[in-house]
Amino acid sequence: MTDQRHKPEDLVLEATDYYHKGDFKQAIESLDKAIDLKPDFAEAWYNKGITYSVMGHVQDEINSYDNAIEINPDYAEAWSNKASALGRAGRLEEALQCTEKAIELKPLFAVAWCNKGASLSGLERELEAVAAYDEAIKIQGTYLEAWFNKAVSLHNLDKPLGALKAYNRALELHPNYPEAYYNRAGLYVKLEDLENAKSDLEKAIKLDSSFRERALADESLKTLIS
Repeated sequence: MTDQRHKPEDLVLEATDYYHKGDFKQAIESLDKAIDLKPDFAEAWYNKGITYSVMGHVQDEINSYDNAIEINPDYAEAWSNKASALGRAGRLEEALQCTEKAIELKPLFAVAWCNKGASLSGLERELEAVAAYDEAIKIQGTYLEAWFNKAVSLHNLDKPLGALKAYNRALELHPNYPEAYYNRAGLYVKLEDLENAKSDLEKAIKLDSSFRERALADESLKTLIS
């Protein structure tokens, strides 16, 4: 009789516990044991990809999602996560194709729409990126990453009022978001609102002191530092 502790499903649960404790190496070991016992366990391969993601092992992450997809081609979450990993690897066209597959499988998948936006933005197709972020927001109105990314794309498109609205919404959702304050400070400079620009820059630096160095390297912001 198989020991309950050695069932693949229990090993995945064990890996999840290790993951949440920050012991990623041990999480991978538990997932490998689960896969040894059940090679076609798509969830184990998927979780392995997520774990490699936080470890910064991008190619191992991609390979893990590939295995999950080979077992279950309709695994929308694996397609979407693979897209994110490919984006981080600079393989943006492939990333875009994976997001489209994820959306085909699961049309109301906000994360996949957001990942599609990120892929399009990386390809400098900012108008299409904004449309993708809007789809994500339509599905999940409080999706912080989609609001922030939409703001960045609109900022890049030199649409300051739209960008300002999106940054404002991101900061409503997450009032301690230093990068949003920093970016909005730059936007306020463009809008010639130096008082709000200085206030936002101070907030960004208070939340994360590294933004001081970034501002000193930015011609449009360094004069605002006291």
